[in-house]
Amino acid sequence: ARPSRIPVLSRLHGPEPSAEVQMTSSSKRQCVSNTSEPGFSMVPRFNFASNIPVDGVLKAANQWLPKSDKKAGPVSKKRATRRLLTRYQLEAVLKNKDQLVETLKQQLARAEGAQQELKKENERLAQEVGKIKKVHDTCIRILESTSMNPGKEFALCLHSVIFPLTLQMLTEKVLEELMLFFHTVAKEKEMLEAVMANWKSAQDEKLQALEKHSYIRAQIKEWTAILEALQKRLAM
Repeated sequence: ARPSRIPVLSRLHGPEPSAEVQMTSSSKRQCVSNTSEPGFSMVPRFNFASNIPVDGVLKAANQWLPKSDKKAGPVSKKRATRRLLTRYQLEAVLKNKDQLVETLKQQLARAEGAQQELKKENERLAQEVGKIKKVHDTCIRILESTSMNPGKEFALCLHSVIFPLTLQMLTEKVLEELMLFFHTVAKEKEMLEAVMANWKSAQDEKLQALEKHSYIRAQIKEWTAILEALQKRLAM
């Protein structure tokens, strides 16, 4: 008989595989599915042990650094900060000393002004004493040159009684003023000496403070250079 020309499904797909072949292919699919994990990735994962502390790693890394790099930085900064504070304190001390020197200069100027006034008063009193002596000498010459006349007795009386009393009163007054003047001069001299001593002491302290200030500035400059060198070394 002639075969039919109507297509059959079995002919299009070919012959069905045998039962042995189906079992083999199913076992292969199971093996592939078992070996493939759900979260599998081609990127490798490096999972190290988590029981190693970070501090230990850092400590081990720091052991390779030189001692100067590990310790010099903080200590140098602390010393530099202390030097800056000391410099500010010295500047405040210098400012106070300058104010004290200005005050002493003002006191010295006032004392010198008082001394000049006392000197002028002394000169005025000396001129008055000179005038009194001139009057006294003139009166004596007049009395000595006069001869016997009605006014001689009056002149003698004036010379022997009134004039000596007047001269004594004036002399006592002048002496009192001179004593007061000398006492005032002595006090002003003591004050002036004290002011000069204080001024000299302030100048000495100012010089010492300036020397300390210069030394501290040199130290700060030196430590700054060291810090910059350490920072450059750490940056490298």
